[in-house]
Amino acid sequence: MSHILIFQRKLINKTEDICTAPVFRSKPDVDGGFLEGGFWKYNTKPSNILPHYGEDEEEEESDEKHTIQDDVIVSGQDVAAGLIRMGILPRICSLLEMDPPQIQKDYLVSILVALARHSPQSADAILNCTKLVQCVVKLLDRQGSKEIHSSMIRGVTLLKVLSKYNRQTCLNFVNNGVFHQAMWQWYLPAYTLKDWIKPGKEQCKLSSAMMVEQLRFWRTCISYGFCISHFTDFFPVLCLWLSPPVFQNLSEHNVLSEFSSIARESFLVLGALAQRLPLLHSAEQFGKQDMGVPGSYGEMWSWSHVVPMINSALSWLHLSDIPYLCSLINGQSENTTHTLEQSCLVLLISSVLGMLNSTLERISPEGTPDSRSYCLPWIPDFVPKIGLGIITNGFFSFSCTEVVGHEEQLPSRGVSLVQGLCHLRCWGDVDASLSSTSCLQRLVQLTCSVDRVIQRATTNSSEHLKESKAGLAGKILQEGISSLWHNDLLNFLTSLLPLISSQWPVLKNIEMFGRGGLAPGVGFGWGTCGGGFWSLKCLLAQLDSQLVLELIKIIYAAPEGLVTLSKGANSDNLTNPFANASERISPVLGVSLIAGPGQISTLERAFDILFQPSVLKCLKSSIHCLASQMKLPKTFEWDITEDEYQHFSSVLNSHFRSRWLAIKKKNPDKHARNNSAINKPKVPEMLETIQEEMELTEVINPPCSTLVLEWAHQRLPLPVHWILSSICCSDDADVSRAGLIFLLGLEAVSAAPSLDVPLVWKMHALSASVRTNMDLLQEDRSKDVFEALQELYGQHLDMLCQKYYRSHSANNDEVVGSMATAEEVKVTSTHEILRFKEKIHESYTTFVESVVDQFAAVSYGDVIFGRQVAIYLHRSVETTVRLAAWNALSTAYVLELLPPLDKCIGDVKGYLEPLEDDEGILESYAKSWTSGILDKAARRDSMSFTLAKHHLSGFIFRCGASVKVRNKMVKSLLRCYSQKQHHEAMLQGLVLQGVPRDSQYGDEVGRRIEILKDACEMNSSLLAEVQRLKSSIEGAIS
Repeated sequence: MSHILIFQRKLINKTEDICTAPVFRSKPDVDGGFLEGGFWKYNTKPSNILPHYGEDEEEEESDEKHTIQDDVIVSGQDVAAGLIRMGILPRICSLLEMDPPQIQKDYLVSILVALARHSPQSADAILNCTKLVQCVVKLLDRQGSKEIHSSMIRGVTLLKVLSKYNRQTCLNFVNNGVFHQAMWQWYLPAYTLKDWIKPGKEQCKLSSAMMVEQLRFWRTCISYGFCISHFTDFFPVLCLWLSPPVFQNLSEHNVLSEFSSIARESFLVLGALAQRLPLLHSAEQFGKQDMGVPGSYGEMWSWSHVVPMINSALSWLHLSDIPYLCSLINGQSENTTHTLEQSCLVLLISSVLGMLNSTLERISPEGTPDSRSYCLPWIPDFVPKIGLGIITNGFFSFSCTEVVGHEEQLPSRGVSLVQGLCHLRCWGDVDASLSSTSCLQRLVQLTCSVDRVIQRATTNSSEHLKESKAGLAGKILQEGISSLWHNDLLNFLTSLLPLISSQWPVLKNIEMFGRGGLAPGVGFGWGTCGGGFWSLKCLLAQLDSQLVLELIKIIYAAPEGLVTLSKGANSDNLTNPFANASERISPVLGVSLIAGPGQISTLERAFDILFQPSVLKCLKSSIHCLASQMKLPKTFEWDITEDEYQHFSSVLNSHFRSRWLAIKKKNPDKHARNNSAINKPKVPEMLETIQEEMELTEVINPPCSTLVLEWAHQRLPLPVHWILSSICCSDDADVSRAGLIFLLGLEAVSAAPSLDVPLVWKMHALSASVRTNMDLLQEDRSKDVFEALQELYGQHLDMLCQKYYRSHSANNDEVVGSMATAEEVKVTSTHEILRFKEKIHESYTTFVESVVDQFAAVSYGDVIFGRQVAIYLHRSVETTVRLAAWNALSTAYVLELLPPLDKCIGDVKGYLEPLEDDEGILESYAKSWTSGILDKAARRDSMSFTLAKHHLSGFIFRCGASVKVRNKMVKSLLRCYSQKQHHEAMLQGLVLQGVPRDSQYGDEVGRRIEILKDACEMNSSLLAEVQRLKSSIEGAIS
């Protein structure tokens, strides 16, 4: 886990820490459609970590003292919680007070850091442990020595981790002088790079690690709105790391990596400071410049400090002057000799680009109105300089033919930086891939910001802007950088899409539905072969997914949205809807399965792309193409209006956000944070609400209350079947109607990973939808879509059944080897393909009974509803579920309302083969027969009678059945026949079921009559009934 935490802290968009306490999913319930993906919960209650919190005399009298057994139970649920509960913190404090050896200090503080990352309650325990924090701060006291120890570095790390939990805690550290003590290295007199290198590599390594942690601590304070004024104090030391050095000196002393780390963190700090800038053109800014801002907003940075920092950042854009990076733009990206150095420098450039982008965001935020309705009165000189620096330094490959009217060529290079980074991403190791993806994302964001600011200033541009637009580079700047490097964008997006498709299963196997498993942050892999959430592989997948969304946003920024229409084609008649939609929708669906805790904004962007009206239009056209290919009994003659497209996209987006992205409100803990000096709001605002777009009147970004994310109280990562929630978890008819169209559209374009949703979940979703909302089947359009889904899933079911039959009829290795999904592989081992009880919920039989009750109450024999109920009698369904469905139908006297067998979902053979061998189900068939419940079913040719007749006949006449059970069943049927003369035709059909009309017909009928006679066991009255039945059969034959 340490490797991923190290890399996460290097990324601009990874400002929050994720708690490492072990968690488990809450169990699915019927109200949620039995869908997995419930809220995460802590393995042990937070109140169990600190049992003495808030105790008073009354509580001591009413509550028994906690016992050792209680400690054992908590430790079994959560080791770290158990250690804290049993008093490890006071013991660590005592050991630190004894001034142990350095190596022991290292271990003790490392334990504290790990415990602090566990949960908010663990952090509270550390803060409330008397003198513990003071002991750690004391480690930072150098006592006149310049030597740096690793325990000092870990001490700063602990202060940073504790500060991230709570804004008030951070403020206390600042007010109490802890921040000043921790940042001692930045108060030293300015020194040169030569002075820093002189002590040797080991000292440089320790100095780099210390300064990096100090900068991260400062960045945490800045995020809360504190310590921004310290910029002027730290600048003399900071400026050393902001300009490109003499790289030869660093390489000779082998300290390039250490320098790059400090420089990277320095620009990350500048990026955080830039986010604390007031909006440049806000009317409120001018009124409050001299008065400051309300205290609740914290401090703000000054624009007067920005220009020198921008100039330092621009010096890093000259890629040809930076060794190891110049090779990327000279076509030498295949050289893997200096991959480590390249990765360090690429991350450094990424932080530079991020800092520039943060500054431009405060000139013209992305959420403000577009350029057609909003113009900037003026822009700073450095804006076109940033754009020109990107254009002229080999970041992209531009052709003069792309800029009309210009024959001038930009400086020629082998390839662009984008192409070099793409090569690193696709062929480099994990570290190189992470670095390159991060840099590409920052570059994409920066170019969009440059275009946005310049385009909004075009109408009232100043003279310096006009002058900068001379020549080819200026022309590119005027037309928009991102509009002229589509080739690079498209090529990279094309190479990324297959990666996204292959990466989403990384998080597929981390679901747990009980306590006692590994914590998300403890133990390699968290139970999954790919490394799980806590792996660099997963982090890379998440970065890729964010970059894909950025690229899609740029490339498909046309008014039509993600799926563009061909010229001359109307909205419902795309030239090739399958090609237009599948390759674009599938990656976005894959992104939705990769996002983890804290990436709600990523999913919101993905939802905004998926649920655009243009996407729904494309899916609807694909549905019509699919319907014509499937040869449905009824053609789709309905249409969808523009208003309906808008409404459906809105309700789907709203539903999926509220269903999957909402944060569960935590119950207030009266014992938590009883230290008056540490008061944290009850609910983190940044997690409780969906952030709205910034307004122009905003002066400064409001500070957050916490920088820590909890696995608990949220649902991410999403289960693979999250797309089914709109049809099985909503009682809103509009959501269900839109969800049906969306689901059928995904099936029509074969959009992965919807194809990987197991068939059993899709069948269940259809049942859940009619269980909660019968109105779906009252509208022709929804009814057609529902029936089309039934047909489609029926075909899938038939295909899986055929694979099972082929694999068991012959040892066909090719059949097994050609299977594409895990679901198809499993069908070779059992015919129970639809294992509802195993896959959906252990109490699924209760759900089936409720579906049958709904069918009996409101369906009035609706064929579509009847088909859905009848699927539970399919032979691929588990025995217990089939038995429960039959008994519920029989008890409700609605067996006759089921449709004929040839109108059911899937092939007829799936209901009839293999012959039923479960005696419980056969006895239920016989009971329904003899009780007269099947009488109407026989007259209506319902599938229930056909099913009972077929399986009872097979059991009596064809299977090697138990003689005792067979005789009992035959006697029961004959007694019923003797009492109910109208059962004659029914019993004839049972005897003649499956008898071929050939030369052996008479012999087979005679054999069956003899079996009936044997079953009578010499009972004369029953033998007489057999004889009468024989005569009626012979009469019917003749």
